[in-house]
Amino acid sequence: MRLPFLVAAVDRALLTAGTPLRGQALVVGLSGGADSVALVDALASLRRRRGFRLVAAHLDHGLRPGSADDATFCAALCERLDVPFRAGRALVRARAAREKGGLEQAARRERYAFLRAVRDEERAVAIAVAHTRDDQAETLLLRLLRGAGATGLAGMRPRTGDVLRPLLGVSRAEILAHLRERDLAWREDPSNDDLAYRRNRVRHELLPYLEARFNPGIRAGLARTAALLSDEAAHLRAEASALLALVAREEEGALILKRTPLAEAATAVARAAVRLALQRTGGLAQVGAVHVERLLRLARAKAPSGRRVPLPGGREARFTRDEVRLERRVLGAGKAVSSRE
Repeated sequence: MRLPFLVAAVDRALLTAGTPLRGQALVVGLSGGADSVALVDALASLRRRRGFRLVAAHLDHGLRPGSADDATFCAALCERLDVPFRAGRALVRARAAREKGGLEQAARRERYAFLRAVRDEERAVAIAVAHTRDDQAETLLLRLLRGAGATGLAGMRPRTGDVLRPLLGVSRAEILAHLRERDLAWREDPSNDDLAYRRNRVRHELLPYLEARFNPGIRAGLARTAALLSDEAAHLRAEASALLALVAREEEGALILKRTPLAEAATAVARAAVRLALQRTGGLAQVGAVHVERLLRLARAKAPSGRRVPLPGGREARFTRDEVRLERRVLGAGKAVSSRE
């Protein structure tokens, strides 16, 4: 029997990802919005055909009145679809205040921490989330406006570690058509219309303007561009990983990079290797192009010995004649160089 369009698209995505296999478990994030409802429905249709176990997970972020009703809706949907349901609640505002960051970033971290906790409890092999082709287009535009490089413009990938995005090739219009055909309701989050959020301004103002004035197929075009850049970014990451393996060693909690081979490498590869090194030594939160470029310029300088560059996350890069040392920052030691110089 021929599968419905959206179910077939999810089936192809799972085949390409190579997971879950028969007998394995998959956790799917369920917010109650249209995209996640469609994804849970499609996966529920496929689980017997492909022989995997499905568990839906919903996190109440506690950010608006009535959010508890979303959990009630999701529980009823899962009962209708005969899908095991797990729910949790997070204190997102408290985390944002503690980390001195934005609500969106704190909510994302809480959400993925919860999904991974459910994954571990259920011994699942992966987590499926409901990002669509429209989300991909929005992400590319947001990163372009921020001044991202090729890696950032590659956007989201169909699979990143344990996270699968089976709807990344499906448009929001196709999502809504599937829900109407299946007579499935969904919840609308009022914050999705709040133009105080940059993504919402891209979604409700910029993309419709570009569609009307420049290209009616702009969403598909941007998603295609992201896919092409993703392939190129994967090749660049492989080259950067090879370079890092050649120049890096760990020593007493620091990552030491040989300066000469790093300085002599092609700029794009060296830049990507520096980002990988920073990722290994504390992550890329708040790391911008200015930090990477400053490190690379000093690595290529004739006499950088003794220079120090402060880095996000309480780290610093310390330069000697032959090496770059990435480690926790020791205040008051040596000459620090502003990353904005």
